[in-house]
Amino acid sequence: MTNLRVACVQFGLQSESSLARHLSKMERLVEEAVAGGADLVIFPEFSSVGLLGAIEDHRVVGDTVADDYREFLAPLFPDIAAGVQAMASRHRVTLLGGTHNRVAPDGSLRNTAILAHPDGSLEFQDKIHLTPQEHAMGSVGGDQLLVTTVGPFTAGILICADVQYPELSRQLVAQGVELIICPSLTWNRRGVYRVKTGCAARAIENQCYVAMSPLVGTSGLPADAPMYAVGRALVTTPVDKTFGLNDGCLAVADADGEHIIYADLDRAQLLASRERPEAPGLKLQRPELYAQLRAEGVPR
Repeated sequence: MTNLRVACVQFGLQSESSLARHLSKMERLVEEAVAGGADLVIFPEFSSVGLLGAIEDHRVVGDTVADDYREFLAPLFPDIAAGVQAMASRHRVTLLGGTHNRVAPDGSLRNTAILAHPDGSLEFQDKIHLTPQEHAMGSVGGDQLLVTTVGPFTAGILICADVQYPELSRQLVAQGVELIICPSLTWNRRGVYRVKTGCAARAIENQCYVAMSPLVGTSGLPADAPMYAVGRALVTTPVDKTFGLNDGCLAVADADGEHIIYADLDRAQLLASRERPEAPGLKLQRPELYAQLRAEGVPR
């Protein structure tokens, strides 16, 4: 098998009263995606942030959010992971169950993606490059890159801003990655275009697939400055004659709001693209020159 059908969930943010309701909503979308033939289902960054609506002992406002993420959302991480794991096993699908806050063993707050496989195994990827807002909340970026297998593909995960750093994707591709999974959250149009352009650039320069799922909508929280998430789900490819897509856009959501897009990824086609590249291409790299330029650029 060289094909993989991916479903990117453009997940609607709403105020949620309980973890059970959040997981139930997720499962309805997983069921829809599986009915659509999906082998891999991708949920976005901070897909559980609507659970701030379950806080009853105080009003959630800008001044409380940092504590709310650490004290209320992060402790839910083990139960969210267990729920994602159960869905993947039940529906026999690979599930990127969004990203969520957790408290790491060293006490630091992390933004972590949960990847569940059909056999029930779990893998995790911390976001590496954090936004100023995440830093302000005391979050810490990860320092390791997961390389895993999804169907016929070797895959990695770059969370939102991470896809804007070419160093990470180059490292993944050097380890054999052919598919980059990108859960995302952006709250203005500049962020949307940064992530969209980053996905396209990483697909072009690395001759790989990039599949991105965004969070959309609002939960009305924080009450004094509600966050509005925007973006459209996207799957990008290399831009060359092998794929024949002048913009490299294999699939994109055509509407705002909650939505699922599907794309059929062909590994044999990707390998053919890498074997017969149009410039730029991996086979046309000049690593010796790059090493020389790096050496020359070291201050003396």
